[in-house]
Amino acid sequence: MNARRGITGAVALVAAGVLTGCAGNPAPGEKGYPYNLNGEYDAVFVVQGMPYSGLTTLSTAPGGAVTGEIRFDRPVEVLGSFDGSVRDSTLLFESMYERDMGCQGTVIGEGTVLPGGAGASGTIQVADDCGGGVMEGTFEFAGPGAP
Repeated sequence: MNARRGITGAVALVAAGVLTGCAGNPAPGEKGYPYNLNGEYDAVFVVQGMPYSGLTTLSTAPGGAVTGEIRFDRPVEVLGSFDGSVRDSTLLFESMYERDMGCQGTVIGEGTVLPGGAGASGTIQVADDCGGGVMEGTFEFAGPGAP
């Protein structure tokens, strides 16, 4: 009987220690979370070998929602919204955009966030109503502190 109380007490003590240790870890969007994306990033999307570059402004909210906008000016002007999420070091996003000649499209991406939110890179799929079909590509965001 005493051995059982000792084991139960030890389990409770370990569980309390684990919960206390986890309570101090910041979650996505909280200050100190290592993969928050906040600020202005130099951005490049490469689609069918053509680089589109400009700026992306991002903000990570509590819970990991990432929002912002995309403003590319090379080789053509592209303006779009940015809606996504960060979990661990993974960024998932969707961007609706408009570009020259009244074309519109959607970019869906998945990639890895650099520690400290210094940037991110990964793959994208682009569906452009003037381009026809789904095109594969890559993305890269480089922010303050990026290597």
